[in-house]
Amino acid sequence: MNKIIFLQDFFVEDGIGGGAELHDQIVIDHFHDKGILDCKKRCSDLTTEFILDNLDKFWFISNFVSLKNHHKALLAKKAKYLIYEHDYKFAKNRNPISFPDFVVPNRMLYNINFYRSAQKVVCLSKMHREIFEKNMPLQNYENINCSMWSDDQLEIFRRLCKTEKNDKFAVIRSTNPIKKTPESIAFCRRNNLQYELISSKNYLEFMTMMSKYKGLVFMTGHPEPTPRVAIEAKMLNCKFLSQKHLIGVAHEDYFGLSGEDMINKVRDMRDESLEKLIGWMNEV
Repeated sequence: MNKIIFLQDFFVEDGIGGGAELHDQIVIDHFHDKGILDCKKRCSDLTTEFILDNLDKFWFISNFVSLKNHHKALLAKKAKYLIYEHDYKFAKNRNPISFPDFVVPNRMLYNINFYRSAQKVVCLSKMHREIFEKNMPLQNYENINCSMWSDDQLEIFRRLCKTEKNDKFAVIRSTNPIKKTPESIAFCRRNNLQYELISSKNYLEFMTMMSKYKGLVFMTGHPEPTPRVAIEAKMLNCKFLSQKHLIGVAHEDYFGLSGEDMINKVRDMRDESLEKLIGWMNEV
């Protein structure tokens, strides 16, 4: 197959990303190990000349909020590309939660031709894909069913899942309104749940903290395709309390697993998904 250009708003080394960038790093590493990664490119660094000079490559496009409209149009017209979708960029506000059945008004639809012209649009869960299909009934959708972690990260979870639990629920301490800390606290109080706030910018430290609690309370303000923290909680043998109708992975058959069973399932799904991605690109 052709070499791959991985196009994205930010990468993990930029230090300002989140779950999407952590997930995508696993994909990038796999493409690199397979010898098919040509380069990584930030959307903000893209030029018309670079696109025209690299039309012989396959473009793997993840988050593209900062991608200029004229670059989208050029890619749609001339390039072969796959969109690896992490949220809902068919909607101008990227969040269909306020609309019945998650169907946004036509006036709010966005990037339609960019999605239509992709070889594939890959969603991250069945629920994620269904929301896309309701809003844009295209024929090029595929989906995987989980986020991704490295072998080293999964070994950390394998060790931490044996941690003895206390009798409290964890709530993520954050001033970011997307994290819904006040709503999570309110849920605990309404349901007479003992809770403590936890936070750390260090990933290992945060997972170590969470492993000590009986569960995690996590309220969200948008339909989450595959919230990493939901699977992380389950891999740590913690309960996960949230609004099920907004959590994509909560509708997957495997979500009842926990601890080592979940860790093994996540590893297998990661390996299957990485091979699917390469297979879908080879169909071109």
